[in-house]
Amino acid sequence: MVWTSGRLWAVAVALAALVGAGFAVLWAWAIGLQSYNVWGAMVVVPAVIWVNAILIWRVASREPGRWLGAVMAGAFAAKMVGTLVRYYVAYVVYDGATDAERYNLAAAFQYRTWRQGVVTWDLSNARGTQYMELITTAVYTVIGPTTLAGFFVFASFAFWGVYLLYRAFRVALPGGDHRRYALLVFLLPSFLYWPSSIGKESWILLFVGVTALGAAKFFAGQRGALALLAIGAFGTGIIRPHIAVLLFAALLTAQLFRPASKEVTGILSKIAGLGVMVGAASILATQSAELLGTDDINWESVSAALDMAGGRTTQGGSEFTPVSLSSPLGVPMAAITVLFRPFPWEAGNGQMLVQSLEGVFLLVLAVRSWPRLKRLPGIMRRNPYVMFAVVYALAFVVAFAGFANFGILARQRVLLLPFFLVLLALPMGREDDQPEGTEVDAREEVDHFGGFRRHSLRA
Repeated sequence: MVWTSGRLWAVAVALAALVGAGFAVLWAWAIGLQSYNVWGAMVVVPAVIWVNAILIWRVASREPGRWLGAVMAGAFAAKMVGTLVRYYVAYVVYDGATDAERYNLAAAFQYRTWRQGVVTWDLSNARGTQYMELITTAVYTVIGPTTLAGFFVFASFAFWGVYLLYRAFRVALPGGDHRRYALLVFLLPSFLYWPSSIGKESWILLFVGVTALGAAKFFAGQRGALALLAIGAFGTGIIRPHIAVLLFAALLTAQLFRPASKEVTGILSKIAGLGVMVGAASILATQSAELLGTDDINWESVSAALDMAGGRTTQGGSEFTPVSLSSPLGVPMAAITVLFRPFPWEAGNGQMLVQSLEGVFLLVLAVRSWPRLKRLPGIMRRNPYVMFAVVYALAFVVAFAGFANFGILARQRVLLLPFFLVLLALPMGREDDQPEGTEVDAREEVDHFGGFRRHSLRA
């Protein structure tokens, strides 16, 4: 049979009509027998998918080649499946006994008054949980009180945080293995599953991505860096100030050790950048101290807040004995725990089994990436973004080593993995391991999109 354009068009119209009729029947069933959580989601979720599809098409169309669009489309589809699984586990397996339900109930109570223009919220003593209730209320004001659709909205936040992390990698390491990095950050099960619910991880991952892109642009001398850093500091700081402190402490360290040219302008540029980072860190420290309920922000106060959270992780199943950091020798084992555990023999349920297989995969990938990793000291000296990633990763490991629950640790790990994966996608050669815009000599540059080599001179 010869498929002419007219025949193909007729088949497409018939399929569209069939899908529309099926949706109409399903809609009639849902609106008659189900709550707004179900039939409202049938309206909101397709709209969320449509908006994300347009955004994916727009950002992918700016990249040479089609591979990024294919990766993002496939990753978003997988993310939607992961969101459904996350919802099923939260509301069927655990019967709604999750943090998401607290945010849902608070938002469902408040959203009607917000729609009437009456926003009443006491932020004088607000902490991360109260801010999450506020954010969820803002979302419900738009979409209505449907938890299922809310999961898809927050999953979208996390998805675009991952995209911003990929963009940061492209800016900071133009010669890095960006295809490997994209496949890892978009398709690892941790990113598809954990930050896919109404919760802190989805929101923070978005602003970690904003901060990372701001850092990459700052080190590359590109416009918009300070605005991104300010937005990232605000978005992370209101929910988890200790994460904001770790990020900006790593930024300050990277700027301090950032190489500068011997010219006066290069030295002045480094000093000015250091002043900006010190000022930002001071403001962030003051605000974070208020959120943590302390008089001053320092490692002790951050550690105390994390120890308190860590103490709560010894309950609820999936507990283990954390690695002691009483001596520096405990840091490598803590890194293995935070990055790769549970191991398969430690998994107590299906979620942890999948998590353990991912950990084994990452461990094997790290070993096979030794040719890249052995160049890390040299790249760190030349590339401040890599220094930033390494310092943040080490600080995160030390800070979260006291967490004693594999499930909770797996959720937190999504805020660490994007920076660890930078190390597994480092360039194989010396060329192009500096951020775009930095002063380097004329050299050959590999264009990974087009598969050809071109000669460039960066100012």
